[in-house]
Parts: sequence; C-alpha cells; structure tokens
Amino acid sequence: MFNEIILIGKLAGRPVVKETQNGVKLSTIVVDVERPYRNNLGIKDHDYIRCILWKGIAQEVADCCDIGSFIGLKGRLQSRTYETSDQQTSTVMEVKIEHVEFLEKYLVSK
Repeated sequence: MFNEIILIGKLAGRPVVKETQNGVKLSTIVVDVERPYRNNLGIKDHDYIRCILWKGIAQEVADCCDIGSFIGLKGRLQSRTYETSDQQTSTVMEVKIEHVEFLEKYLVSK
C-alpha cells in the first residue's frame, strides 16, 4: 500500500511550535493550495490543508517561515478520531509532514 502526499502552497497562518507533555515539539499549520483549474466564474479556488509537523521540522518551519511563505511539503495522509466537548466522536484528516522545502528562493519578483 502507498500513502504519499506532495503539496506546494503558501502558509495561511504563522507557524507556532508547542511541546507535548513528553517535551516533543509539535506545530500544526494550514497550507493554502491553489487548485489547478478555474471554477465556473473563471476564478481559481483554493484548498486549505491542515498539516502536522513534528520535532526538528516543526522548529525549522517556525524559524524560517511566516504567513504567505511559499513551501513544498511531502508527507502522508492520516485520520485522527477524538471526542468533542459535547461527547461526540469526530474524525479529521491531516497530513503528517516528513519533509519540507523552502521555495521562496524560486519566486521571481516582478
């Protein structure tokens, strides 16, 4: 079986690093990825994809990136189930990131 996700997009928010109870660094980011086609109004829609960064990758992205930073991400899709405050079970899909490329250097200024 194969589970690999590659994303290229911009950060929708500022990365913030937190630590788990065991002292492991963790950051949750949202990446704004433009769809490759236009909708019926001629506008390109965007997807906002939740990504989880761990350990050194979490710290590196927080140190090097800000809102709007252009990045490439490689990881795998995973689901997580949790209980909400009203005792309901909810499942979310997230991308667990394994590799990051900082793509700002590839942008050409106009």
